[in-house]
Amino acid sequence: MTDIAGIKAELDGLVREQADRRALREHQGEEIKARSHEYMTKQVQAAERYVMHRRELAQRKTKSGWSTDRTHAEPPSAFDDPVEFPSGGEARPARGESPRHARRHRAAEEVDEFENNPW
Repeated sequence: MTDIAGIKAELDGLVREQADRRALREHQGEEIKARSHEYMTKQVQAAERYVMHRRELAQRKTKSGWSTDRTHAEPPSAFDDPVEFPSGGEARPARGESPRHARRHRAAEEVDEFENNPW
């Protein structure tokens, strides 16, 4: 009989330990869920703030006129501005200036424009 009582006591201890471990595991699971929910809520709030910021920037661009979005404007047509050809044949470069030199001059002006940029 003592063997049976000892075995029952050991079994009761094992059942109790198993129940305690299950309760601890469930408690830890709930804590993990709460922390992950809080983290995801913060992530969603940060994403919403970012989206609102980007929308505000887009509105500022369109209000100030420096928007690069051209979807609202009609595309320019090649036929809108008539091309005038000089009378007397081909256009000639200015005296002492070759076409190659003129292109270099234009490219140099573009470089200067970017060099003077404060940022």
